[in-house]
Amino acid sequence: MQVSIDEYKSYKGFYDLCEFKLTKRLFRKLWRIQDRLHEMEANKTYYQKWHPVQWGEAKEISACYQALLLEVSNGRT
Repeated sequence: MQVSIDEYKSYKGFYDLCEFKLTKRLFRKLWRIQDRLHEMEANKTYYQKWHPVQWGEAKEISACYQALLLEVSNGRT
């Protein structure tokens, strides 16, 4: 994962966090979540076969992540 917010590049298929009005703190937190979800998606078959519980948790985290971004985009946070 990149260190500087200025170096951020969104992953294909993920929301571009730069398009949201986020504090630096929230940006970094969501970036870490996005980075982890991207890594898990890249290894989807492995997680589904060998770590199905973690895969299920990743799907729940993804849903919460998307819900938070929706709230931000609607000005609720």
